[in-house]
Amino acid sequence: MRRLLLLPLLALPALAQSALSPLKDHPLLKQAEAYLLAARKSLEAQAAPLALNVQGNYLRYGYTCEPEAVCASLPEAAQSLTLALVLTPFPFGEVADGVERAQIALRRAELAYRKTRAGLEAQAVAAYGRYQEARLGVRIAEKGLELAQKALEAARKRQANPKELREAELALEEAQNRLEEAQRGLALALEAARDLVDPEAPLPPIPEPKGTTPLSLEEARLNLLEAQIALEAAQRNLLPTLQGSYTRYPSGNDTLSLSLSSKTLQPTLAYTRQNPAQAATALPGGGRYRATEELRLSLSLTLSPGLFAALEAAQAQVRGAEEAFLAASRQARLQEESLKAGLLGARSALALAQSRKASAEKALEEAEKRLALGLESPLGVLQAELNLLQAELGLLQAENDLRNRLMELYQFYGELLEVNP
Repeated sequence: MRRLLLLPLLALPALAQSALSPLKDHPLLKQAEAYLLAARKSLEAQAAPLALNVQGNYLRYGYTCEPEAVCASLPEAAQSLTLALVLTPFPFGEVADGVERAQIALRRAELAYRKTRAGLEAQAVAAYGRYQEARLGVRIAEKGLELAQKALEAARKRQANPKELREAELALEEAQNRLEEAQRGLALALEAARDLVDPEAPLPPIPEPKGTTPLSLEEARLNLLEAQIALEAAQRNLLPTLQGSYTRYPSGNDTLSLSLSSKTLQPTLAYTRQNPAQAATALPGGGRYRATEELRLSLSLTLSPGLFAALEAAQAQVRGAEEAFLAASRQARLQEESLKAGLLGARSALALAQSRKASAEKALEEAEKRLALGLESPLGVLQAELNLLQAELGLLQAENDLRNRLMELYQFYGELLEVNP
């Protein structure tokens, strides 16, 4: 019979003091951690090696006697106390099913934690990138405003015609509007990053993921395991149940017993103390006897159309789970190829953005040299500085897009960023 091995707990990396440190207090992550702890404790409860049961009873009697004097010799009440110890030397049958289901529940909680945290990390990385882009956007808008102001001053100095002056004034107004819009965008980006990321702290490195089993495939596998457990339980319900017990009576007040059932193979040890003591049984021809031990074996078998229907239902559930697993495998493979293709495209775009920035740096350097030789105006240098800032923005956007593509893969696999303290 198949048995689910105890799955080791994930070594989940802790969030250290970095740009992602605010995530440790995020409500969704706290919720996932609580569910994970609950699943761990449920597994501990299912896998407990023993259980103690205490039971007390009190009985009060009323009699009708003939002759009435006989009632005076009968007890008015009876009390008993039973201490039972249920042992689980190894999981079997229904107990094993409970342990395996608890293991699956723990694995689901681990996957849910990984899914939640990977999603939050992806949101945080995206928010961090948007804030950095918005901050650079403000610098670009400030440089654009400076360029528009210098252009208007130059037009006034050379006494440009009214049309050129109007165009310069309109360009200055547009630059002021762009700066105000960029400042609003920066404030919104900062607000969106709240509770997710510290935009002023360094972002941890984001290496390419290791490429473990996709989350969707892990979830489909757990569904299949759960269906197989239900099928085994349905098959066992068609088998006869054997129960055995041995009871010893050291005295009329004391009872010791050992019982075992084939459904669980959990031996149960029990001790019962009762008062008054059990009276000896009188024989019709005279004499008395009292049992000192008892051995009991019982065999029961239940067959019904419902049990066979439940077996067919469990078999159908297994077939459905197997097909779902195959479908999840195909879908995961296609999604993985798509995500990796997007990652390659982002790397190509990053290389192009780096080339554009290098070209803009060279153009600024040449403009500054021409200015020193009197071959370039200050406005030309300002325009080259603006072009360089725009190239830096393009490079930053390409870097952020690459990080976002990597985080999509992290979400796909359910991998977490390794944040070092």
